[in-house]
Amino acid sequence: MRLLSCFLMALAFTSAGCKRDLGDCNLDGTTPDGTVVEGPAAFDVVYRITDGLPMYEGQALVHSTCGDSTFCHSPAAVGADRFGVPAGLNFDINLVCAEDVSACQSNPPYDDRVSRFDANQGKIRDWAEGIIQEIRAGSMPPGEAGRRVANTTPWLRPDGSELPSIDSGDAEEIVRNWLACGSPAIGRSEPPPTEADELQPCGGSDEELICVYGGPAGDLPDPTWTDIYWSVIFPRCVLCHGPANDNTDLNPDNPLPDGDIPGGLSAQALTVLDLSGADVNDTTSWAADSYPRVVDVSTSTAGPCAGQGLVIESSDGEGSIMVQKMRGTQNCGDPMPIGNLLPAPLVDVVSEWADLGAPLN
Repeated sequence: MRLLSCFLMALAFTSAGCKRDLGDCNLDGTTPDGTVVEGPAAFDVVYRITDGLPMYEGQALVHSTCGDSTFCHSPAAVGADRFGVPAGLNFDINLVCAEDVSACQSNPPYDDRVSRFDANQGKIRDWAEGIIQEIRAGSMPPGEAGRRVANTTPWLRPDGSELPSIDSGDAEEIVRNWLACGSPAIGRSEPPPTEADELQPCGGSDEELICVYGGPAGDLPDPTWTDIYWSVIFPRCVLCHGPANDNTDLNPDNPLPDGDIPGGLSAQALTVLDLSGADVNDTTSWAADSYPRVVDVSTSTAGPCAGQGLVIESSDGEGSIMVQKMRGTQNCGDPMPIGNLLPAPLVDVVSEWADLGAPLN
């Protein structure tokens, strides 16, 4: 029902005339009058490689680069984490629920999540022209600061090709068309009952939100610290648990775009736990350098979890403070990463690694 209403909304939007700068709305390769339109369709779906989370292509680009439930245009972002974005200007449209609805009834309540999702989607529609103008001008995401905080986890199309980066011409056209069609957004997902159901509408969904079954997840890291560090810790945790660093990385295996070195977002987090390494010009040894600060080490006296346990307790993954924070089940401090928990399959690997004795390699 909600999916149909979005199609009708987009059709009505197109027939009523296009907003300046947004152009035609392409729903499925043709306009409502039958004219073929080259380029992306508003309802093309991609899935996040780590956990199969589905989003429409434009939704995924805006979510991962404008807020990602953590920074800038996210309701969870406050103070310096907004990078100058006015309060209330929130474009974050992360899924309300990525599991059975019965498991999404609290923290915060499901209805509150739906209301926030709808409000943020409405804000995107209100600011659609401004959003595309800022992207075209190269001022959103905001330069180096935007690149440092954006989530670079790949999104894959059903054919296996990767969604292009927000700073490419192809991505600009995807976002433009998505905005022109009224910014349709997937709001819920459930695990597919069979592989054939992947990325299909959810059979038992409610009528409040578009619901699409998840897609296949990509390869997960091996349960070793080295693989976990480069797949999880370096791209998602060092941003806060590392010092500011504008050097060009000499490490040829740096997984981030342009060899970026994350860090500098939270002086407090760095004081509690430094997950970087000794060489500020070459990150090659950072996994090994940070290992002794993590395994069988008590939580820092500088943080809210002082005396509560070990960062990683070898042979006890679920008893480790780091794993508990990644799951959002901790009894002290905040869940990590702030505002956007890691996909459960990734946390499962971290827990498995600890259960295996937390080996370095």
